[in-house]
Amino acid sequence: MKNSNKLLILMVLTFFSYTLISNPKITSVIYLTSTLIVIIYSILKKEINMLHISSFISLIYAVEYTSIGYYEEFLTSFISDSFVVSIFYYLYQIAFSLIGIVLFIFRVQVSRVISKSKHIKLTPFDNLLPWIYMYNFIAVTIHSFDYYLDEIHQVKTLSFFYIYYEEILYLGMSMIITILVSMVIYHEKEKIQNNPIEN
Repeated sequence: MKNSNKLLILMVLTFFSYTLISNPKITSVIYLTSTLIVIIYSILKKEINMLHISSFISLIYAVEYTSIGYYEEFLTSFISDSFVVSIFYYLYQIAFSLIGIVLFIFRVQVSRVISKSKHIKLTPFDNLLPWIYMYNFIAVTIHSFDYYLDEIHQVKTLSFFYIYYEEILYLGMSMIITILVSMVIYHEKEKIQNNPIEN
């Protein structure tokens, strides 16, 4: 079986696993543990680009996940309108998607600011990650627009995004995990090609 098929199967299995668990706390732990494994692998293999990419992914998610509850409490402490609170809540999620888009578009430049390593370079995965965060951005934006239409105008045209919102986000998470695994496979294949076993 080709690696591409294996990766597709991995993405599908990851997606369905997240969906079946359907518990944000558990799925978040699994997701962050997966990114941590790649971070440790990157450190052991001294692969700076993979380390920065996996660390950025982990940091964005960890900060959003751990802070969003406090952010909601902060909003509800001085805003009584639940609709306004919800809009600010969604804007917070949108902001993190935008951070992901910008960060991975300029990942190489950011990495060079952080590290003076001469091995920092553009990888095949740097071009994919902004699109996944764009996917998240679109999903959250449509979901917030759907919430607005439903609450203010009682229009349920986009109810699909409300009903399957968690699943839509789980798909984005599954794509990111698949990319991280792809990076590991790519690194191992590249290492074999650069250091062929001599008979």
